[in-house]
Amino acid sequence: MGAPEPSGRLRQLNRPRPIQVRADDRGTPGQVRLRDRWKRVEGVIEVWRIDDEWWRETIARGYFSLVLEGGGHVTVFHDLVGDRWYLQPE
Repeated sequence: MGAPEPSGRLRQLNRPRPIQVRADDRGTPGQVRLRDRWKRVEGVIEVWRIDDEWWRETIARGYFSLVLEGGGHVTVFHDLVGDRWYLQPE
């Protein structure tokens, strides 16, 4: 009896997932929705931007490392090409 055959597919770990964000006029998150509850952003720890892969598919993202009410910490990014927000797993 041999070993099971591999499926040939890789499973992605830590894949970003869509999230709802309420941002101000400058694009800075003020609230994020986690587990069907809106959480207020109490502080922004870090902000950075990634622009990459212009030769294949454009990637332009604004990242925000946030402190939420109650002390939680999350990293979110705004996909500037598709105008969508994502939660970046840590």
